[in-house]
Amino acid sequence: MASLRCCESGVVCVSGTTLAVITLRDGIVDRQNINIEEKRGLLVEEHKQEGNGENPGADVTSKDGQNRILACKFSPSWRYFAVCDDAKRLYLFSCGVQWEMVSNRAISRRCTVLSFTQNEESILVADKWGDVFQFSVTDPQKEGQLLLGHLSMLLDILTTKEDRYVVTADRDNKIRISNYPNSFNVHAYCLHHTDYVSSLAYNEDPEVILSGGGDGRIMVWNLHGQVLSQTTCSEGETTLAVKKMIWEQNLKLLVVIFFHSPIVQLYTLASDAAVLNHHQDVQLTSPVWDISFDCKGQLWLLQDQEGDTIQVYSCQRTEQGTIKVEQIDSTHHCVENKVLDVFNKDWPFFIVSEKAPDLSVDFKKKETPDNYSIYLQKKQDRLNLTTKQPSEPQTKKVKTS
Repeated sequence: MASLRCCESGVVCVSGTTLAVITLRDGIVDRQNINIEEKRGLLVEEHKQEGNGENPGADVTSKDGQNRILACKFSPSWRYFAVCDDAKRLYLFSCGVQWEMVSNRAISRRCTVLSFTQNEESILVADKWGDVFQFSVTDPQKEGQLLLGHLSMLLDILTTKEDRYVVTADRDNKIRISNYPNSFNVHAYCLHHTDYVSSLAYNEDPEVILSGGGDGRIMVWNLHGQVLSQTTCSEGETTLAVKKMIWEQNLKLLVVIFFHSPIVQLYTLASDAAVLNHHQDVQLTSPVWDISFDCKGQLWLLQDQEGDTIQVYSCQRTEQGTIKVEQIDSTHHCVENKVLDVFNKDWPFFIVSEKAPDLSVDFKKKETPDNYSIYLQKKQDRLNLTTKQPSEPQTKKVKTS
């Protein structure tokens, strides 16, 4: 699956093991391709020459043995970009005119999602075993420190204003709000989802958490774990499992995409955060891979479609207070169309993402038999059978001399 991230100076697309970095300078589009597999290969050679016991080339965890980028994230100020791959490596890049790799560190388990703290001093890496490790940004060679743990795979993570809390969502329907950095101290749980929680979003004022998951519901929570509002995402009679949500703070606009669906749904949040309203749907031609807002509040959509892989929509609040969302005109001479021209003509870059594993399969919990209920049922069946059978009359024994 390909990924899309927007920043202040451009756009990044991720496919396979390659980052395609588009930097916009004075209306000029500059592209830089960074292949993390090449950087890992260089590290393997260095370790072989030095005779180091660690082997960065022996840790690819995918079923087909192919390395892929699993998670990526910009820091809040877009100064840094972090990437985790299937070889259990964490890469940190410094973003500028030309991106430079700051560090390449090993992580203990396969990453599912990562995030930066608000102060940009740490990277929080969540893994498939339910643990979160904290890696330093200021000390790029320091190993990760265990921060907190769940009992199942973590699917999303974020930090609140001033890094007061770290919020984590897992495959067992739970959302945990923990104090930061003393995350052993749990502040609250959010427990009303009935399936995996795949995505989280955060509104600063008022402070609320938005969540979506496999049950197709989007919920709005306060920081005490209470549900303020909820809605169910559907297409006709079919409930849609939430894949990802992103939040636009200025417009109070929530954008949601779904597994195996070309539909993008937009929701608005009331000023008191008590009501979540469905605003409109955007219908694409193929399943949506990823979404991102740029610094102008424009919505970028990445889909599995050759020739029309990326679309851009402007999102503006009208004088009447409503939000107008429409696709930008492809005939306009703007930098967005220049970026679209670069990516929409480069389908070979994205085609490797079509073979990526289906994440929704990993998110689903394995169904295990309820052995205790089976035992009780069998016991009751035996008791019923015993009561139905007539008891044989006892014969009296006569003592003979």
